[in-house]
Amino acid sequence: AFVLMEKQSSGINAEYGDPSGWVLKPSREGGGNNFWDDEMLEKLRELERSDKREAFVLMEKLRPPHIPNRVVRNRPNSSPELTDIFDTTGELGLFCVFVADSQGKVVMNEVAGPLMRTKPAACNEGGVAIGIGVMDSVVFDRD
Repeated sequence: AFVLMEKQSSGINAEYGDPSGWVLKPSREGGGNNFWDDEMLEKLRELERSDKREAFVLMEKLRPPHIPNRVVRNRPNSSPELTDIFDTTGELGLFCVFVADSQGKVVMNEVAGPLMRTKPAACNEGGVAIGIGVMDSVVFDRD
């Protein structure tokens, strides 16, 4: 359930109860930029009367299942390393291709395939770009 900051600029404690069920996300990708718990409440108060609040989304926390898994880490200047098994969560998305010409005419706008990101279940943040999450593969089963 998404709530736009423009419409919900204050009152999270009164309206939603425990703030631990929510996350405040800026409109950007990459991970490492979200606000949680008390830090989120402080940011909401800071944004209450600011036009900058429109650049944020207040989102109910997802609670995906924890899956025992291992990942391959490829750190700079070292060989790929297979981790021990630990609890992970996954996020399934889509790779999309969008191409437009110099006049803005859309040449291609298609789904190119699945995108699976996996991160440690114990981490709030999970950006691949910041080294917490990893790209993963997915197998679809018709059963």
